[in-house]
Amino acid sequence: MKFFTITRRVFLKIFLSIVTTVTSLPILKTFSNLSKARHHITKTKRIELEVSPITNTEIDKNKLFQEKNLGISPDGFSHIYVAQNGTPEQNIKKVLEMMGGIESIISKDDIVILKPNAQWWNQGMTNTDAMKTFIEEILRIRGFQGEIIVAENHHFLHWLYGANIRGWTTNARNGSFNLNELVNFFRNKGYKNVTKYHWIDAGEFLGKSKFFEKIEHKMIKIWKRKSKIINNPEEGDGYVWTNIEYEYEGRKTKMTYPIFTSNYTKIKIDFKNGPWENGNYTNQPLKFINFSALNHHSNYAGVTASIKNYLGVVDLSCGYIGKEPKNYFNFHYIGFPAMGGAVATFMKTIRFADLNIITAEWVGYGCRVNPKLATKTKTILASIDPVALDYYAAKYILLPVTKKAPNGKKYISLNDPDNKTGPFRKYLEECHKQGIGTLNENQMIIHLFKF
Repeated sequence: MKFFTITRRVFLKIFLSIVTTVTSLPILKTFSNLSKARHHITKTKRIELEVSPITNTEIDKNKLFQEKNLGISPDGFSHIYVAQNGTPEQNIKKVLEMMGGIESIISKDDIVILKPNAQWWNQGMTNTDAMKTFIEEILRIRGFQGEIIVAENHHFLHWLYGANIRGWTTNARNGSFNLNELVNFFRNKGYKNVTKYHWIDAGEFLGKSKFFEKIEHKMIKIWKRKSKIINNPEEGDGYVWTNIEYEYEGRKTKMTYPIFTSNYTKIKIDFKNGPWENGNYTNQPLKFINFSALNHHSNYAGVTASIKNYLGVVDLSCGYIGKEPKNYFNFHYIGFPAMGGAVATFMKTIRFADLNIITAEWVGYGCRVNPKLATKTKTILASIDPVALDYYAAKYILLPVTKKAPNGKKYISLNDPDNKTGPFRKYLEECHKQGIGTLNENQMIIHLFKF
């Protein structure tokens, strides 16, 4: 595959040439059509924007376009948008620009859920400078009267502070803010429609010591340690444990999702069915932006990126290692590759992210929290297709860094999405098999801009 990066100067020359020679069409339409016609698709390594038209006879495009999994665009391709070498703010703006602007994703009346990774710190958490710029772009939408909610379940509880720990409060920030500081930045500027919410598991976990149970009992009056299992918004905030199931080789998991109250409007937000008020679901649109980081996770999971970030939406107390229900496993303990299939089932039956964004400002090639095992890559990636996005991000951002690192050799096979024996590849494949995205590079179009 030919690798071609368009610099700003070359881009402007091409654009001006088009404008001056093709005057019978509107400028934007002309350029849009040219771009669509000039994506180079081959059977080799990468897919990049070409500056000259190419006729390709190697691929049976009719057969290729038969696959219409979630995340694949009507043109039959999965589009991945990549901006590199700028600041996180510049990169996220460029990605949005290449996608057609923030209003191609968000409308003025939307309730927008931004789901970061707050489980970790340093490179393990989502870059907050990128999130800040994304929020600013939403607030710039003319007449915006919706709200923005930063929400996450990192599945950790402090005896006194509850879920308000880890990425929410850390001093080892990825960006200029921890997540609490990010929300407060906007609230201090008068944007009361920017809020946060801690989703909290509703069930009991196995393995609590007697000492822990005593501490929990003593502190129950200070802070309630868990939410509750509910069926609908009328029952308050908590988690719905549905009858929708995914099964892999005899292991089953239930689909779970949160219902919670907006701290701005006080309306109920049902993650599956949308906003609910005065006894009815409203027509107000609900948007879900999956905002992840990119890191080596472990020998157990390989790589963590946008697909695994969904584990911060579901209730991990539903199924083993939770006490109930019997004979079920949670999304994590169902294992690999089954985790990918469980997430795919959630995407199909509960909610599919309107956009997946990976903030690879710096990536952990060997760890999520140790900066000595991380490298700055100054990259933002986005796609509607989480499978293609995770594959591309791992192969072309994380893996090259891993190979160059002095101590990266032992992580290479785990960070390689083409290693079919690795856990990362296995859960990508299972997610894809359940009807999500593509792992076929011939079906990916990469929109790349380098500052």
